[in-house]
Amino acid sequence: MTTTGTPSVQESGVSKCYEFIDFRAAADHQHLAPIIEQIITGMTTLSELPGGSTKYRSLPALLLYDNAGLELFDRITYLPEYYLTDCEIDVLRTQIDSIVAQIPSNSDVIELGCGSLRKTQILLDALNRQRSGVTYYAIDVMPGPLRDSMESLAPRFGNVSFVGLCGTYDEVLGYFGKSLRRKTLLWLGSSIGNYSCQEATEFLTKVSDIMSVNDSVIIGMDRQKSPEVIMTAYHDSQGVTNEFKINELKHANRLFAEPSALTSVFDVDKFRYVGEYEEDIGRRNAFLEALEDTLVRWPLEIKDRVKELCGNSGDILIKRGERIYVESSYKYGDESASALARSTGLIHLAQWQDSLDYYMLNLFRKPPTTMSPPRAMESSSFDKWSEPTYRTQQFDLGAQYPTIPTLPEWQHLWSSWDTLVLHIIPRRCLHDQPIDLRHPFIFYLGHVPAFADIHMAAAENLPLTEPQSYALWFERGIDPNIEDPSICHSHSEVPKEWPLLDDILAYRDRVRMRFTNWLDAYERGGRRAEADAARHVWMAFEHEALHFETLLYMVLQMKPEDIQAPIESSFAPLGGRQPRESWIRYSGGSDLVFGLAGDNESEMQEQELPSGHVFGWDNESPQIRISLEPFSIRSQPITNGEYLAFLQAISSELVDSLVPQSWISLDQEPALSGDYGVRTVVGTPSITTTEAAMWPVCVSQKQANAYAKWSGKRLPTEAEWIHASRTYHLARAQATGNRKAEFAECETIDEFLDLTNTGSMLQQPYDMFVPSDANIDLASWHPQPVAADGATFIGSAWEWTSTPFYPHDGFKPSAMYPGYSADFFDSTSDQDSTHYVVQGGSYATHRRLAHRQTFRNWYQRGYPYVLATFRLIE
Repeated sequence: MTTTGTPSVQESGVSKCYEFIDFRAAADHQHLAPIIEQIITGMTTLSELPGGSTKYRSLPALLLYDNAGLELFDRITYLPEYYLTDCEIDVLRTQIDSIVAQIPSNSDVIELGCGSLRKTQILLDALNRQRSGVTYYAIDVMPGPLRDSMESLAPRFGNVSFVGLCGTYDEVLGYFGKSLRRKTLLWLGSSIGNYSCQEATEFLTKVSDIMSVNDSVIIGMDRQKSPEVIMTAYHDSQGVTNEFKINELKHANRLFAEPSALTSVFDVDKFRYVGEYEEDIGRRNAFLEALEDTLVRWPLEIKDRVKELCGNSGDILIKRGERIYVESSYKYGDESASALARSTGLIHLAQWQDSLDYYMLNLFRKPPTTMSPPRAMESSSFDKWSEPTYRTQQFDLGAQYPTIPTLPEWQHLWSSWDTLVLHIIPRRCLHDQPIDLRHPFIFYLGHVPAFADIHMAAAENLPLTEPQSYALWFERGIDPNIEDPSICHSHSEVPKEWPLLDDILAYRDRVRMRFTNWLDAYERGGRRAEADAARHVWMAFEHEALHFETLLYMVLQMKPEDIQAPIESSFAPLGGRQPRESWIRYSGGSDLVFGLAGDNESEMQEQELPSGHVFGWDNESPQIRISLEPFSIRSQPITNGEYLAFLQAISSELVDSLVPQSWISLDQEPALSGDYGVRTVVGTPSITTTEAAMWPVCVSQKQANAYAKWSGKRLPTEAEWIHASRTYHLARAQATGNRKAEFAECETIDEFLDLTNTGSMLQQPYDMFVPSDANIDLASWHPQPVAADGATFIGSAWEWTSTPFYPHDGFKPSAMYPGYSADFFDSTSDQDSTHYVVQGGSYATHRRLAHRQTFRNWYQRGYPYVLATFRLIE
C-alpha cells in the first residue's frame, strides 16, 4: 500500500490532535489516471443497466464528487424537495440511544464517504457522552473537505479520537484488516443505492473481509415510496440537482485539461440532466441528454492510449436526444436488507426507520460462520421476489445445486458444526443430556464423522478410518418412542465410557481430510464419480446437515445461562407493522405430481453419475400423483403471541400439557400470569414485549392439533402444504409488471398460473422460487417475525402436517441406509400414528434441504422439542 504525506499530523489552529493519512496513489506520469481510463471506456462502450434492454454510454459516478460537486450536493441536502437528509437526521435523533447501544466502548467507528459530517455529528455527540475509547475514522477521496471536517469536529468531542483517511475504499479498507479492535462501519446517506445488486454484494463482501466476528456495519437505505415523491426529490425547483449533474462534465474537462492544453472534451452547454424512475425495480436513473448533435473530442496527447483501450481514437458523435448514463439510486423494500444479508454472509439484526417511513438504517453483523457459501444476487433488485422472478425467466435446473456438494459447501457446514459443538456448548457440558430421549452431546461429536467415514469407505471401497471401533459406537443414535421408551429401533452399542474429546476431534479431522482429498480429486477432474459413490458422499453431507438441527434443538433445552452465544444479538421491541391474518385460496386439481422422479438407487449402481442428477432419500421416491379438493390455507403460521392468547382462553386444567417446550418462564409468577421467553442460543426474548411475539410458535403436533380444534380449523395435509407452497412461490415470482394487479385479484393461486407452461417448473425437485429473504441456512440464529403482508412458507420453523409418515406407493428402502425411513413408518392400519410429516425448513435447515420440495422430514407427534410450527386450513 502506498501512503503519502505524514501518517500522524497535528493540524495547526486546532486544540484537538487528530491524524490524517493520505492513501492516494502517487501520480504516475507514464499512465493515465484510472478515472480518465474509466471515462474513455464508458464513452466508447454501450452497456445495459441490470434488468434493462436499452444500451447507453456512461460516465463514472465518482466524477460527481470533486470539490465543486461536494459543495453542490451539500446544497441539495438542504432543499425542501430532498427528503433524504431530513429523514436520516430524524432516524438518528429519535433512535440514537438504540443505535449507540450496538457500538461498544474501546472500538473503532469507520465511516465510508463522510462528506460534511453534518449527520454523523449526532452519532459522535452520543458516543462522546455514552462511550469511552472510541476512535472515529472518516474516509473520503477529497483531502480538502476531509481536513475541514476533522478541524471542525475534533475539538468538540474530547472522548473520541479522530483519524482522517484520504483515498478510495479500495485504497483505504485494507488498513483495518489486521485490527483487533471491534469495528462498526457506517455507510450512511443512500450511497448503497448507487450500486447495482451485484456491485453492492461485491462491495459488502470486501467490507466483510476486513471484519471480525461481531463487527458491524450500519447501512442507510432509501425506502420505496410514491414515484412522485422520488422524482421531485431529484428534480428540485431551483435547479441545483441539474447543476450538480452537469458539473460531472466540467470535472471531466478539468481532468483532461491537466495533461493537455487543447479545448474541452465535452461541450457542457449542449447537455441537460434528465431522470426516470423504474417502479418495478425500485430504481431512479440519472442521465445527461444531448440537446443537439455534439462531439466528444479526445486530447491529442492521449489518443494512442484511447486507441489501446477501445480500438479507435476518433471523436465520438453524440446525437441529439442520446442519453449518457450517470448513476442510479436504488430504493428498497421491507425485506431488502434481509436479502442483502443472505447474499453477503452477514446477519441482519436491526432496522430503524424515520417517522415518515421513507428511510431506514439497517444493522448488519458478522457471524462466526455461515452454513453455506453466500450466493450473489443475479437479479436487478433486492426485492425478495426479484431473484425468483429472474429464475422464471432464466429457468435452468442445473443452476440450483451441483449433484455432489462442493468442497466450499462442506467447509461451511463443518464450520457451522464446530461453532455449535465447540463454542455454543461449553466443554464442561458436552456430557450433558438435556433431552432424556437422546444421547449426550458427546455422542454426536463422534456420530457425524463416523457415519461419514462409513459412507466414504464404501465410496472408495477402502477400510474405515482408525480407530475402526468408532464405527461400532457412533454409527447410529437413539430415537425411542416417547410414549414407551422401551420401543426403539436398532442402534449402536453404547460404550461404558465415551472416548476423550481430543481423541474424537482428531478422528473427525482425519475423516474430514479423507473427504477433502476425495472432493479435491473429483473437482479437479481426476476422479470419475460413479453414481453409488456420489450418493454415499451426498448422503454423508445431508446427514450432517440434519444432525446440526438435531443438536441445536437439544442445545435449546439447556439452561440459558450455560449457552455461549455465537453472536451478539438484540431483539426489537414489540411494535411496528403487525401481520394481518389472511387466507389463500387454491382450486386443487386432479393428477397433481409429488415426489422425486428418476432417482432409482438400485438401477444406478456403478453407472457414471448422470449430469444434473438430483439425489433424494428413499422416502422421496417414487413420484406419485394425488388429487386435491379446493382449500384455503392461512398465509402465515401461528405466532407465539397468538398461541399465548389461546392458552389464556382455554381451561386452566389443559394448559400445562400445552405450554411449548420452546418457551421458558421469565419470572416466578403463576403460569400465564407472568411472562415467557422463547429459547434461542442468543437469548430468551419476551413474548409480551419483543418481536418474539410475532415469531412462529414451535410446538408438538399434538399441541398444534389442540389449537386447530379450538379455532375450528385443521392442519394441512402434506400434499396441500406442498401444493400451496410451491404454487404460491411460482405465482408470486411471475406477478411482475401488469401481472401484479392480476395476482392480487385472482380468485385462486392455481388460476393465476398457466399450468400448461409452468407445470414442469412445479414438478422440479427444487423449489427455485423461494423468496430471497427466507430465514433458512443460519440467516439468523433464531426465528424471524412472520411477514406483515403476503405469505411465508419456507423458513424460521418446519411446519406440521396432518399426514402420517407413510411410504409412497412403490417405495423401496435404500440399500445404503435401509433403516433411514423404514424404521419409522407407521402402519396404515394404526388408528393413531406416531410419526407425522413436517414440511418447509427452519432457520437451522441447510438451504439444499429447504429448497428441495421433495424432501420429507418427520417427527413423533408428541415430540415437543423440535423447531416446528403450524398453519391452518379452512
